[in-house]
Amino acid sequence: MHYFKIIIIIIAFFSSLLHACGTCYGDPNSAAVDGMNWAIISLLITTGGVMSGISFSIFSIAKKAKNYNKSKEF
Repeated sequence: MHYFKIIIIIIAFFSSLLHACGTCYGDPNSAAVDGMNWAIISLLITTGGVMSGISFSIFSIAKKAKNYNKSKEF
């Protein structure tokens, strides 16, 4: 609880130094904002692709295990 009060005091005194990123709080036509938007999009695509590949692998292994167990019953 003591640390929480210290954090609140630090934020209160240094709030003028805290600003949002250029994507949320900048000139929407600047090159930096365009670059940040493309970086966010490319990271989302990369993360989505990797997670889709992992999900596909898990479902594929589960399906193969299910088929293997069915063939062993007879």
